[in-house]
Amino acid sequence: MLAVASLTVPGSADILLAASPGTSPGIDSPERFAGAEWLSLISLVLAPVSIALLLGWRRRWRREGGLIRGTPWRLPAGPSLLFFAIGVIGGGIAVGLVPAAWLAADASPLREIAIAGWVATIGSLLLCTPAIPIWRRTPEQSDATPPLGIGRAIRFGALGLLVALPLIEVGAIAGQYLQQLFSETTPELVAHEILDALVREDRDAWWWLIAANAVVGAPVIEELLYRGFLQQGFRMVGTGTKAAVFLTSAIFALMHYPILPEESVVSAMTALFLLSIALGAIRERTGRIVPCMIAHGMFNAFNLGLAVAFA
Repeated sequence: MLAVASLTVPGSADILLAASPGTSPGIDSPERFAGAEWLSLISLVLAPVSIALLLGWRRRWRREGGLIRGTPWRLPAGPSLLFFAIGVIGGGIAVGLVPAAWLAADASPLREIAIAGWVATIGSLLLCTPAIPIWRRTPEQSDATPPLGIGRAIRFGALGLLVALPLIEVGAIAGQYLQQLFSETTPELVAHEILDALVREDRDAWWWLIAANAVVGAPVIEELLYRGFLQQGFRMVGTGTKAAVFLTSAIFALMHYPILPEESVVSAMTALFLLSIALGAIRERTGRIVPCMIAHGMFNAFNLGLAVAFA
């Protein structure tokens, strides 16, 4: 089945779909349950294809002389890591400054979620704007790897996500299987109150604002924070490309831990880590953040659509 979690960190709102081989007592639609099972089966079948494609791309890139040298990211390590911390904390601070009356539920129970989500996203972005003049004053590294053209980079990011999706799903299946094996927990189909609200409530203006934050707002701020400030900050410190991607992905997953549903925490952490690995690889291969934002938005849109379809 599919255990669906809506994940939030300060300044963003992610939608995560994590697979599980178990059954859920909360499912009231056999047709939808069967569709979820088919999705997991398709992912298992496509995973070897994804691995073959990734290995083929790697060999081709090496034959063409591909080599990642310095990062085209200009900010020094100190400001990069500082702005990551400011961005993560800033969203929560921004929400705390919102008048309580703005967050009071009216005719729609989704109002508070929508306003808080967008205030956190915009607040994080605004607090990161002082990085712009620092960026402009800092010259590019002499050994920086030239980024791909924006059109080619976007195509690479979208295709890269599509290839990675079956592997993310299979990783989530393995994680949920292990958790069920050792803890005998059974995940719910919809495992978070925000996503549950999106599934069950009418699609009014607040519903679409929450969906827009998940598909647009969250990818923009999270990719700036993680694939920009944090991952490139690690590279500026002197870590290698693989180490920077790995460390960023571990932090990305751990930052979501406090708000993960207990019955799906291993599955969700595994999926988040693999998603972040894919996005980190896209960032390094293209030299740009925009493809990561688009790929992240595609991932959230895909999972939101499945949640609505299967829940």
